[in-house]
Amino acid sequence: MITGEIESQHGAIYFSPGDMAASTPIDIVTSSPWTTGKTRFRGTLLRDILDKVDAKGSVLKAMAVDGYTVEIPISDTQDFDVIIAYKMDGEWLEEGVYSPFWIIYPYDTDKELAQEKYYGRSIWQLTKITVE
Repeated sequence: MITGEIESQHGAIYFSPGDMAASTPIDIVTSSPWTTGKTRFRGTLLRDILDKVDAKGSVLKAMAVDGYTVEIPISDTQDFDVIIAYKMDGEWLEEGVYSPFWIIYPYDTDKELAQEKYYGRSIWQLTKITVE
């Protein structure tokens, strides 16, 4: 679900993993602190989703199933190919572990991304994004 400063008659727009899979898929092959070796993540560019909902803010508040929240500057979505992943190594994200979505940065393509600041923004079990 995406809420906040967006264009919506109902105040929120809902996306399922199937909705995301119907968009143009992007694959990122990268290492991460949570996986062993290189992992292939498939998802949708976060900037494309924000364009689709006509997001107007400067910060995203991303929330996980358990209420854990991180802030992501919208500028990250313009500077890097950040995706909302729904598959990992060809399989749907495991329910109760990473699903329904996981925000992934292309950590291996830019050394700047291989640091805690960006790892900390890579929230899994993502259920809600609020645009502020």
